[in-house]
Amino acid sequence: MRINRRQFAALMVVLSLPEISGAANGKSGLFWRAKFPSQEIVLFGYVRVRSDFFPDIVAEGKRLIDQSKLILIDMNPGLTLSTTKFKNSDLRPVFPRLPQPYQEELKAILSTSQARNATESLSGFEVGLLLIGEGQHSFTADAPSIGLELANYGVSIGRSVKTLASDSEMRSMQKPPTLEMINSVGPDSIAYLLDLRRRIGPIGEYLDELYKAGKSAEIASLGEEITAKGIFTPTDFMDADRLRALFVERIANMPAGTNAFAMLPIGLLSGSYSILPELRTRGAEVTAVE
Repeated sequence: MRINRRQFAALMVVLSLPEISGAANGKSGLFWRAKFPSQEIVLFGYVRVRSDFFPDIVAEGKRLIDQSKLILIDMNPGLTLSTTKFKNSDLRPVFPRLPQPYQEELKAILSTSQARNATESLSGFEVGLLLIGEGQHSFTADAPSIGLELANYGVSIGRSVKTLASDSEMRSMQKPPTLEMINSVGPDSIAYLLDLRRRIGPIGEYLDELYKAGKSAEIASLGEEITAKGIFTPTDFMDADRLRALFVERIANMPAGTNAFAMLPIGLLSGSYSILPELRTRGAEVTAVE
């Protein structure tokens, strides 16, 4: 088994950051404006999903980019993070430990996936990835993610693009998963996801619909529920506190006169990991873009 950037991105699509209990100030929204005395930054909460399924969000992003002079992105989209390999023999299959009704349900769900022939040997971590991503609109080279679509649009109209974190900074904050972490995702967590799927349908598809409607608070609430059940999120593999502090510092200290459109994981604009309250303490007037 190998945990690579693609699988890491799959987690980012769903949860972004843990311990999320609601959007900032109880409001939902994907776009926020942080107005400092000498600079103004529009903040967009993205998830890594295919752009052409979210035309209204893309259109709003382009409108706000038209009004900005600079595009800021959290990290280099082409960054290669380190990979972690585990021997399949060291992974603990979760299927045999599931109660019989859940076994049959999981088999049926995965019968159309690429993992259908390996269902009984998958770890709980792998099964969790598959269940959480089910039904999401994944992006390809020909159908870019929403963040890449907006960045490319900015470049096409002459905007420069800068990263808030350098490649070396991102690599230094990565915390590769351990075998103990991977094997800790057990049958109770998978049973919870299967129960959740019965309640809301394919989880990835449901999250896409919430995102399409701009319901960041509901995404946040579901994220909290999922993480409480032992499902890992990207912050388990990154120094999230350090990353959050770095983004706050970079945004709050942009040069005077900056007028930028910044793209950040949606989890940084919602709940307990939101940077919005911290930006307010740094002198910004933060409001939702209506």
